[in-house]
Amino acid sequence: MTEHRRPQTRAGVTMTELMVVLVLLGLMAAVVGLAWRREPAPTGQAGQDSIAVARHQAVTSGRVVRFQMTVDGRIVTIAALPDGRVFAPAELHVDPLTGLPLHE
Repeated sequence: MTEHRRPQTRAGVTMTELMVVLVLLGLMAAVVGLAWRREPAPTGQAGQDSIAVARHQAVTSGRVVRFQMTVDGRIVTIAALPDGRVFAPAELHVDPLTGLPLHE
């Protein structure tokens, strides 16, 4: 009597299948990440005025002036130095030497 052997099968996935799935997930994550990017929020006239006042106070007093403002629902800190430089988050597009908005 002849014994019939069933072909041996293994459960699981191959390395190639796993790599293809990971690459596809990475591409999808990149597309979603780019879609969620927001345009930078301009500071508006009130924000520009606050930066100008802080810069003027820093230059005239000879001390660092720091203040906080809300941009897109989050609080950011801006610092004006006695030499006239202004440190603000990059999304505000503020010229660090003059404190004025950058025109792109």
